Amino acid sequence: RFTRRGVDPAPLADHGLVSELLTRLSNAAGPATSTCAGPGTPGVNTTTTTPETKSSASVSTIISLLSTLCRGSPSITHDLLRSELPDAIEKALKGDERCSLDSMRLVDLLLVLLFEGRKALSRTGMGCVGAGQLIPRFRRMESAGEKSHRQLIDCIRSKDTDALVEAIDSGGIEVNFMDDVGQTLLNWASAFGTQEMVEFLCDRGQRSSSLHYAACFGRPAIAKVLLRHGANPDLRDEDGKTPLDKARERIDEGHREVAAILQSPGEWMIPAEKEKKTDAVESDDSGEPKGDPEMAPVYLRRLLPVFCNTFQSTMLASIRKASLNLIKKMVHYIQPSLLVEACSPESPTYNFGTMLVEVIATVLDNEEDEDGHLVVLQIIQDLMTKAQDIFLDHFARLGVFSKVLQLAGPQDSQESQSNKKDENEENEQEPLLDDANDMLPGKAYHWRDWCICRGRDCLYIWSDAAALELSNGSNGWFRFILDGKLATMYSSGSPEGGTDSSENRGEFLEKLQRARAQVKPNTPSQPILSRPGPARLVVGNWALASRKDGELHIHNSDGQQQATILREDLPGFIFESNRGTKHSFTAETSLGPEFAAGWTGKRGKRLRSKIEAMKQKVKVQAQEIYEKYFKAAQAQPRGVVAKLGNIVAQIERACQKQHMNNRESFTVWREILQGALEELTQLLQEEGVVSAYELHSSGLVQALLSLLSTSCWDEGLHSNKSSKLQKQRVRVFKSCFKEKDGESGGVKSAPILVHKLVSVLESIEKLPVYLYDTPGSGYGLQILTRRLRFRLEKAEGCSLIDRTGRSLKMEPLSTVAQLERYLLKMVAKQWYDYERSTFAFVRKLKEGQKLTFRHQHDFDENGIIYWIGTNAKTSPEWVNPGQYGLVMVTSSDGRNLPYGRLEDILSRDSSALNCHTNDDKRAWFAIDLGLWVLPSSYTLRHARGYGRSALRNWLFQVSKDGLNWTTLYTHVDDGSLNEPGSTSSWPLEPPTEEAQGWRHIRLQQTGKNASGQTHYLSLSGFEIYGTVTGVCEDLVFHSPPAGKAAKEAEANLRRQRRLLRTQVLKHLLVGARVVRGLDWKWRDQDGNPPGEGTVTG
Repeated sequence: RFTRRGVDPAPLADHGLVSELLTRLSNAAGPATSTCAGPGTPGVNTTTTTPETKSSASVSTIISLLSTLCRGSPSITHDLLRSELPDAIEKALKGDERCSLDSMRLVDLLLVLLFEGRKALSRTGMGCVGAGQLIPRFRRMESAGEKSHRQLIDCIRSKDTDALVEAIDSGGIEVNFMDDVGQTLLNWASAFGTQEMVEFLCDRGQRSSSLHYAACFGRPAIAKVLLRHGANPDLRDEDGKTPLDKARERIDEGHREVAAILQSPGEWMIPAEKEKKTDAVESDDSGEPKGDPEMAPVYLRRLLPVFCNTFQSTMLASIRKASLNLIKKMVHYIQPSLLVEACSPESPTYNFGTMLVEVIATVLDNEEDEDGHLVVLQIIQDLMTKAQDIFLDHFARLGVFSKVLQLAGPQDSQESQSNKKDENEENEQEPLLDDANDMLPGKAYHWRDWCICRGRDCLYIWSDAAALELSNGSNGWFRFILDGKLATMYSSGSPEGGTDSSENRGEFLEKLQRARAQVKPNTPSQPILSRPGPARLVVGNWALASRKDGELHIHNSDGQQQATILREDLPGFIFESNRGTKHSFTAETSLGPEFAAGWTGKRGKRLRSKIEAMKQKVKVQAQEIYEKYFKAAQAQPRGVVAKLGNIVAQIERACQKQHMNNRESFTVWREILQGALEELTQLLQEEGVVSAYELHSSGLVQALLSLLSTSCWDEGLHSNKSSKLQKQRVRVFKSCFKEKDGESGGVKSAPILVHKLVSVLESIEKLPVYLYDTPGSGYGLQILTRRLRFRLEKAEGCSLIDRTGRSLKMEPLSTVAQLERYLLKMVAKQWYDYERSTFAFVRKLKEGQKLTFRHQHDFDENGIIYWIGTNAKTSPEWVNPGQYGLVMVTSSDGRNLPYGRLEDILSRDSSALNCHTNDDKRAWFAIDLGLWVLPSSYTLRHARGYGRSALRNWLFQVSKDGLNWTTLYTHVDDGSLNEPGSTSSWPLEPPTEEAQGWRHIRLQQTGKNASGQTHYLSLSGFEIYGTVTGVCEDLVFHSPPAGKAAKEAEANLRRQRRLLRTQVLKHLLVGARVVRGLDWKWRDQDGNPPGEGTVTG
């Protein structure tokens, strides 16, 4: 309430709330032992940890509360920054993944407050989310206002920015008006509108909750706009979820990008122009200090080493990415003097420089991590401007110079030559390939960055942002894929996404691939309409023309005035409808590798994909840094490198002398070798002087190898002779190291040398880690290289002890038996593919046995659905009986649910699926078990999907014929199911006189669900227990003809819909009488008289 009204929540801190939150944050990773409790933390009680404080949801709540208090109250922020907060953060970072990531979100906000100050949060006048904004919530608008509000929603859904702006600017529309379910225009625009709409509405009045909608629909560009306009990423919806929680619910590219933005929202709150102005953290000219200059250095000194440690101690990519971003921000903000002080030998954090450069080196070693490379290069840039001398030394020791050089790629001379070559090629090629006058199947064409090819009955146009399928027989409609979703565009400008399913997307892609496959490999692509002019290309019903430079217009001969416009700089397209309205469709995510690959011939000069653009950016920045700072530094090797080079030369000289075989040279080579080895032991004993990288790059490892084993000088000698020479060299080596170690007493150079050699091995040997089924990857296997560091020690006998303190889980990608089963499934008939009479469970019941199934716990392996799906437990793998026709599932929505498939209600997946009916007050699911059952209990699992849509009022009914139903259990306001995935079971008592039982089960909804507003019936798990008395013969619905009939019915429906669009829609004028159409889904919920109506507007 404080936040929504824009009031300072300081009164909440008067009663110890903040210290209680800090205590819980300290204990979030589990109770700390007394040994590791930090100094000066008397307020933090580390022993009384309640179980719930460890749950990630609870940590998330603590972080949200602390963030919201800091945002709202300067006094709370001031006190909190001077409390035990750093200790609490450090402890929380030791928790699980969610706990660490949430703690980093808090640090992200603290950095904004410490360095940018409160102005960065409230730039856009968050005061407008004050009392003034609450008025429309209570104001019922007259019907005309509601009608215009609905019309604006239509503008948003159809992406008609001009119409929305015009309607609001002309006045008469209350921007913050809420409809009857509490949605504002900004909420609608954040979910379905364009970026321009969101920016326009934010300038007119801001509602923070819209961030939930941008997160829910996976819209990264919209999330950035809302954060820039002051949206609070820590607000929770009615389910207690933050926008970040909503973004994490799905794993496609859009949602992953939003999650990354919300993980460090501070980046998007700071205005870009401020960043451009200055890198230093100075107070404003007015004398008003920015942020908190007193505490800023304290937090940097304390947290920078902590996040370097966090980065190195985890293998989770998400934590590494978040901690690297925070390190980048802190290095950006730190004062040069503070940075120099933190790295000085007198400082308690003297090894901070080494830690930071180790992090940089680790990221540069990962070849796949382009994002990480960009962040690290920015860190290097900041370090070079702030403490060049100190860090050049560190970079030299850890081989960062050569790693950056590797990123920079070939040097300038080659680069410029290749650029010239490219330009020449381009100039040569352009006159060779003139614009095409016609478009033929089997040929490759392009316009700017868009690839074009002609299929059997369609024209395909695609880039890595969008793909269009223009059907030859169309009267103006076409299908397109944008942001991973398939939709159909109609002449009116309103896209229909009802056809979006993995099958339909697969079919679209398959047709496109088929058209592409007709083009011979390595065929050069021919440009079309590269210059504006009157020329037109006609393919089927479609005409392509270029009237303006950088614009391609696509018209349909039957589509009256409509046009689809492609622009050179637009990742998407603009659609002009036959009513003259403009709708812009801009991609927020790229379409993936299937579309990014263009033709092999020369295309536009722009880059083909985001990944290539990122690689180019990394390359350019790496070249700049190398040229500016590293090239000169690398040309002057450090003193240590020169010494090592000298030692290597001496060792080689000694080996050479040893082979001269005369008396005089015998003493000479010994003296040379002793001198070199003594110098080496001295170097090793100076702590931290020689790094593993220098040891490797100086050639010392090879020199020692030839010294201690048979060397290249021994080639051609008799084995006895070479063995004798080797023993002589080893004696000298031993005497040097033993004598030296005896003299020095404390520091022993031999173990140091071994440690260094192990480090060299670690830095050059990479163990590949196979990450399979990674979210978002289009491939089954994705190979990444990671370094795993082990500390192994020899134990009694010949075993090794692992001193790492980490557990490593190793598992095979697949066993031979699993592969065999999988392949058999692909080629051989499975048990469920045969006649029903052959099933083991059917045969068992035909023998006259009565079987009883008893419930032990929810979704155990004792239920009837599990028994059917494993063929009376004879099959090792459960299959969904609804999917393979072993039972029949039906619903109030027929065969097609708005979300999910019918068989999903029988799922055994513990992570709930999204499966629900339409919002129908008499919604139901029914199952024909094909068995006669006397039920004793049943179990349900609530689905994932709409918040608070769990069942509350329903009947459990049974039937013998599917027509006459008997109710066995009536649920009224039953609150057993709540969160998505929650389960519950209920006992059933059938009438005692019933002997045979029933075969049909029905779950009939009788009232609203947990939302108290809607009737969505959401389920993703069902199990039933009891006594099975017999089996039915007549389950024949899964035979192939049924599938054929369904396809024919669907084709018939499509024909009727087409007829409606072409013939009936023109008669939809004001005053026309209408009846329910083909796709009417709402039974008789259309008022009185039912099934009839009049068009009013």
